[in-house]
Amino acid sequence: MFVNFISDITNRANNFISYFMMTFYSNEFKKPIVISRKNNIRRLSLKVCRITGKISISAPKFLSESEIHKFYYLNRSWIHNQINQCLVPKIVKDGLFIPVEGNLYEIVAKKNCSKIKFLENNQICIPKNISNIGKEVQTFLIEYCKSIMIPLISKKPYLIIQKLKKINFKDTKSRWGSCSSTGSIMLNWRLIMAPPSVYNYVIIHELAHLVHMNHGPLFWKLVQELSPNHSKDKEWLKKNGREIRRYIF
Repeated sequence: MFVNFISDITNRANNFISYFMMTFYSNEFKKPIVISRKNNIRRLSLKVCRITGKISISAPKFLSESEIHKFYYLNRSWIHNQINQCLVPKIVKDGLFIPVEGNLYEIVAKKNCSKIKFLENNQICIPKNISNIGKEVQTFLIEYCKSIMIPLISKKPYLIIQKLKKINFKDTKSRWGSCSSTGSIMLNWRLIMAPPSVYNYVIIHELAHLVHMNHGPLFWKLVQELSPNHSKDKEWLKKNGREIRRYIF
């Protein structure tokens, strides 16, 4: 069960408590369990992050602690299964293989390497004296991502890209891309690890939102016209997206 109860209450809006959070430590899972209570929550729900293994419970604000404990106890088997599916993070370092455009590249530190670069034999050469390999490789991949995706976007139909005002590249935890009503799109730079057809689909998906800010029939018709095999690419992300996110830079 839960031990080492820690409670953190956040007061919101006119001295009326509309939200508060409690954290318990589970000896069974060797992890903290975060319980969030809000006014707008109508039923208990449970979530386990498959990247970090973080356990979260959302509950109605006035539900008793005993009911929450009971919910946790009845779902321990499910929690175990989810934690077992969590991927072990891969720390980016010398000798690690990392995917770039769907192909594996070995990170190799060499004395005669003056800057990070691709080699013909599927290697990423890094200088021997680099102190923070992860951050340097990350910067290299982000710049490579921009050099590939920005020209790719510029080749899309003019009637669409004329609405594009700004492109941002970020490392978001849950999204591969997004589009705002102001004409700005965001792309997750980790997409450069996926095959070209996959990141091309995400680009098309977000650009299509510049025309249709929804997921209605007209939106998917446009996506289909620009990316006929988008269903396969979408499925690839669903199956392999967690693998891309497991690399720690």
